[in-house]
Amino acid sequence: MMWFKRKNTEEIRQDSEMQDNEIEEQSAGCRDDCGCSQPSGSCQWTPFGCHRPCPPKPCCCTGPTGATGATGPMGPAGLDGATGATGPAGATGATGATGPTGPTGATGPAGGPTGATGPAGATGVIGPTGPTGATGPAGADGAIGATGPTGPTGATGPAGADGATGATGVTGPTGPTGATGPAGATGLTGFTGATGPDGATGATGPTGPTGATGPTGATGPAGTGTAAPASFLSAYSTPVQTGTAGTNLVFDRNAIIAGTDVTHEQNSPQVMIQTPGYYEVSFHGTVGPGSGVTFPLTVTLYLEQQGTEVPGAAVQQTFQTSTDSSSLGFQQFVEVMDTPAVLQVAGQGGAFYYGGVTLTVQKTGDI
Repeated sequence: MMWFKRKNTEEIRQDSEMQDNEIEEQSAGCRDDCGCSQPSGSCQWTPFGCHRPCPPKPCCCTGPTGATGATGPMGPAGLDGATGATGPAGATGATGATGPTGPTGATGPAGGPTGATGPAGATGVIGPTGPTGATGPAGADGAIGATGPTGPTGATGPAGADGATGATGVTGPTGPTGATGPAGATGLTGFTGATGPDGATGATGPTGPTGATGPTGATGPAGTGTAAPASFLSAYSTPVQTGTAGTNLVFDRNAIIAGTDVTHEQNSPQVMIQTPGYYEVSFHGTVGPGSGVTFPLTVTLYLEQQGTEVPGAAVQQTFQTSTDSSSLGFQQFVEVMDTPAVLQVAGQGGAFYYGGVTLTVQKTGDI
């Protein structure tokens, strides 16, 4: 196989210079005998012959030199020629004489800088847990400290003044009569009054003569009177609620209503009397102390009519501990002249809770 050595740029440049030199030398020899009609300076030899026959040398007469054309693109590089054989190695020269020893150089600095700390080695395997030591003897119990003295009970603050009663709102229309609820709890029996002293026995007077028998009167017709219609309302509240001084107890449900003389809006503390007359009011419920109070705690519940306490319609209980509770109740009659009139149950004392409360108002007669 033939191997060709590709010419490099330097070799191409050298070939071009050699060709230009040859053209210049040949052209100089043919200018005088060219025989062309052009000036001698225009005769030039070319290796490709003359455009006109101009023996004995190939030359031609050219016109004035035109502008240099643009350089054409470089042709592809030629193939590399075959690599020549490697020449024989030359003989080894004789070893020269050893030169004199040079002066000792200055001592270099102490050892180089300390290298960076290598990475920490892997954590070794945890050794087995040693046996548990014997339990030491229990220490003696320390002496019980003396109980500190009980602090004095703080004085009970004065009850706040009752706020002014707000104006009575306009009475809303009477709603439809609800389904008959369960009968309310029986009110507490009132206290039995003390027995009065026996009157002195008068002297027995003499027996008078028997009078003559009068004539028998005619029998009158039997009476046909009708009983007055029932008129009452019973309201109650089942969930436990909280109160404090000045709180009006809220009744969230109506149990049973008869007639239109007494009305009550659910979730309201106010029972409204719509017709003048005499009314019996009964209250019953469970009461206990609220959180964060100071004992002993006294709670009073009482009936208000138009913002004024009704005499004889109050009940009071004193609690000693947070676990105390009591069932409280009262029963009283009220006279209502001006309507509509507001009845409500109010509380006094510290914080308290109430639940299972019932308030029944029944009309007993007209004025």
